[in-house]
Amino acid sequence: MRLAVFGATGHVGRQLVDQALAAGHQITALVRDPAALPAREGLRVEPGSVQDAAAVARTVEGSDAVLSALGTRKPWGVTVCTDGMRAILPAMKDKGVRRLIAVGCYDTGEGRRKDLYFYAMSVAIRQIMLDKNRQDALIRADGDRWTIVCPAVLGGGPRTGRYRAGTDLRLGLTSKISHADVAHFMLEELGKGEYVRQAVAVTS
Repeated sequence: MRLAVFGATGHVGRQLVDQALAAGHQITALVRDPAALPAREGLRVEPGSVQDAAAVARTVEGSDAVLSALGTRKPWGVTVCTDGMRAILPAMKDKGVRRLIAVGCYDTGEGRRKDLYFYAMSVAIRQIMLDKNRQDALIRADGDRWTIVCPAVLGGGPRTGRYRAGTDLRLGLTSKISHADVAHFMLEELGKGEYVRQAVAVTS
């Protein structure tokens, strides 16, 4: 498949690129600094940012699906996911690309539970979660065939392929999943239809 990847230099994004290339997919990745993503066969790097509508459109054009692993560790004034989806969704419509898989977060958005998992988060982390919520709302309102992946706390480590996934999966304060397994799940979803237009939680 031909895949457009956003957030390709982050922890999940790098795993997406590595695993997708290993599986034989063709990747176009939008990155601010092309040097941050080593050149490899099957990978085309599009220089630019999600604030550049033309660069976003070039990244999406010709793709079979869009994978978004946008995110940040910046604690305040977080808008990267929201800004990204405001550019990605119109580009998808314009280029006729329907399938979107995006990383959200597990919290209280869209009626999800209000419990210790959310309230134990620091104020800074909640700012990041709220940006994800705004992203998710844009996808739900304007997306066509989408999956929002809502992982537990992310961590390092190798891909195991052993994780749980579901549309109503309860996660605890100690739940954790590796970046590699989130990427693995996203790529597996490309060939499935049961979670289209669904928010899916994943945890190891």
